[in-house]
Amino acid sequence: MCSIAGSKNPDRVGKMLDIMKHRAPDGSQYNYSPNFTIGMGRLAIIDLESPDLFPIVDGKYTLSFNGEIFNYLELKKELEDLGHDFRTKSDSEVLLKAYQEWGTGMFDKLNGMFAFAIHDGESILLARDLAGEKPLYFCEDPFEFASEAKALKRNDWKELSAGGCLQYDIARKTITTFHWWQLEEVEIKNPEEELEILFEDAIKIRTRSDVPYGLYYSGGVDSSLIAAFHNFEHKFTYKDGNYKKEFENVFEKIVWHLDYPIQHFSAFGLWKLAEETRSKGVKVILSGEGADELFGGYIRYLPEALYEQAQNKFPSYKTMFPVVERLHRKRWREFRGNLQELLRMADRMSSAFGIETRCPFLDKRIVNFAFSLPMKYIIDGFDTKVILKRILKKRNPDWQDFEKTGLYVSVNKWFGVTDPYDKTQYITRQKEICKKFR
Repeated sequence: MCSIAGSKNPDRVGKMLDIMKHRAPDGSQYNYSPNFTIGMGRLAIIDLESPDLFPIVDGKYTLSFNGEIFNYLELKKELEDLGHDFRTKSDSEVLLKAYQEWGTGMFDKLNGMFAFAIHDGESILLARDLAGEKPLYFCEDPFEFASEAKALKRNDWKELSAGGCLQYDIARKTITTFHWWQLEEVEIKNPEEELEILFEDAIKIRTRSDVPYGLYYSGGVDSSLIAAFHNFEHKFTYKDGNYKKEFENVFEKIVWHLDYPIQHFSAFGLWKLAEETRSKGVKVILSGEGADELFGGYIRYLPEALYEQAQNKFPSYKTMFPVVERLHRKRWREFRGNLQELLRMADRMSSAFGIETRCPFLDKRIVNFAFSLPMKYIIDGFDTKVILKRILKKRNPDWQDFEKTGLYVSVNKWFGVTDPYDKTQYITRQKEICKKFR
């Protein structure tokens, strides 16, 4: 959970890194260049010994990097076979060498979560991971970028889209954007067996860490499945209670960290989880984010899914079951929409305590796999996350399913909203809450 920043003005870079120091408790530095300065703050996770890792410089190239390249050991071996030498044990150096060897072709090989900038003396390349786990914002004139919008201290910032790239020509002051990743349909022959293999490896490479790691564990399908593949020493569970006073004390801090508004109060639950995690000395956490969008976990998916199934079962009566939006399309829309807010919230709450969050369901192999699955493995009747539950029951026969509730935080109850569906009461209380924190 590092921070990255860049500007022609080195003083601006230093100020941006200072604003984001919560993301990077292990120090920050910048590499000055007459035409552009790149900086990086570090949360040390991989390679705690090598010097000069933030930013990392190799010849004319400077890399500022937030995230993890989970398959860096495999890529390092491939690059060594091609003649590259390494002076560190970090994934950062592997990423930079991969760019030197393959250019933007390296994206086909990367398996990770990342937001990074590479300065080659003439241009700046910005890139972001396919799901949007790591944040990245930029301004066009003058060109600047940072991990968090608040660090830019401008109103004209834009967010680089998930799976996106931006190339800035320093001399011409021109920007070109493109997407390095597109969803791919894969051939699936034995769904459960193949997903089990993919998921086991996704967790294996996400538990590579030189610092203690743990799991956000709710007991639901997603976290239970992760726990079924790996024995975690540290597990953290949010238990709802009457936290009204604490909520009042930290509300402004949460809003500051979030950068801009969200639709619900789950951020407080994530804040509490991150606070506990850090107090136990854990710096890396695995989370089940993405599973609902990929494998049909939301109850709101049922109407369209049931009508689709009815159309397939009773084709002669197709008109009786009007489908407003196909399940595949709805999942994809929320993967690109709703999930972005959830990932932003998870990133900001964990970064507030200097913690890195990793999401095995968002492994690019699993994303392609999920969107290639037939519906019967996603939703079958009223049963959601069909394939995940089958694998979970196989791995943990004692696991019991229960109604999905998500990360519930009873803020409404704390502030006297007895019926959140009573619009008048709800709006009145929201105004009072906002007035209190104004």
